[in-house]
Amino acid sequence: MQKLEIHQKINIVRILAVLSTLSMMLYAPDLWITDKSFPIIPLFDWFPVPTYPFDSIFAGIFFMAQVVYLFKPKRWLGLTVLLLYLFLAIVDQNRLQPYFYQSALTLLAIILYKENGDSKKIFNAIVLIFLATYFWSGIQKLNPIFYEEWMGALQKHFDFIPDILLKIFTYMVPWLEALLGISLLFNKTRKTGVIAIVSMHSIIIIMLLYLGYGFNVIPWNIQNIGSAIVLFWYLKTDHFLSFFNRLISPQKGLVFLFTFILPFSNIFGYWDHLLSFSFFTSKLDYYYIQIDDSLKDKLPDGAKKFYRSNENMTIIYLNEWAGEINKVLLYPQPRIAKKVEQYVLSFADETTVENPTKLVVYNK
Repeated sequence: MQKLEIHQKINIVRILAVLSTLSMMLYAPDLWITDKSFPIIPLFDWFPVPTYPFDSIFAGIFFMAQVVYLFKPKRWLGLTVLLLYLFLAIVDQNRLQPYFYQSALTLLAIILYKENGDSKKIFNAIVLIFLATYFWSGIQKLNPIFYEEWMGALQKHFDFIPDILLKIFTYMVPWLEALLGISLLFNKTRKTGVIAIVSMHSIIIIMLLYLGYGFNVIPWNIQNIGSAIVLFWYLKTDHFLSFFNRLISPQKGLVFLFTFILPFSNIFGYWDHLLSFSFFTSKLDYYYIQIDDSLKDKLPDGAKKFYRSNENMTIIYLNEWAGEINKVLLYPQPRIAKKVEQYVLSFADETTVENPTKLVVYNK
């Protein structure tokens, strides 16, 4: 691996990004179609939503374009894959999952430059994505809800450890993760950072396999393990700021926009949580919908199977519903949950009481 040229490293990271997306498409095929019992949430109400069989055709073209791009890394093919993903994500925002988004950013960093362009520029653009992933994931955890929920989880599973040690570790977690991203900047700390990243993702994979759920993020964790090793293990730089050179160029500036400027704006509510690398931060809202008796019998059978009872009220947990049908959790933005509530309300008629639903955040 030490002898790999920069263009070879870029190619390996590209392959890992595409394979991760293909694996997730095979795991969650219904996410990419529109004829199912969970509603489609387009970004714009006026945007045309392809129905059967065109939804399957678009999904098939997207899948096959990636397969071809695996073996023929042509710039126009990469652009085709990226545009198809953009179209499909606009059709249904639940496809804006972080593993798809990270792979899309990786391809964007590659195709922004000409095929015979400077490999070092492409390499540095990709590096920005990985620096941002770990740095922002840590920074986003600096909130009291994370501390409370993380501490509660540790006390539940590690009650044999003194509370003071659990508390110290809880408050260290955000800073430790942010430091993973920062450690990749410096020659002296880079290998330590890679070891920590590989260890973290390996532990996540083992825990998910042990717990028996969350399999949808395993390819993503494998992708990040491989990419971190390929990109950073033998990397030597003249200066830690070398990754940020030429930010005023259109290509580098665009990557910097998506990796640092827009995630920073999330602090002020201007960019989505998951697109700002807010992973396992406790900032995400989880919802259920309370459904009045006058409406509950009118919903399709595909929705009724997810009815649960809570204090004599019929409710649907949106993550359970989305997770069963799409194999991914609901995209955790309030606008998405409100659209699902509107879908439920669309089955109301003149016999339904006024305001028959209530959207509830249950994890805070």
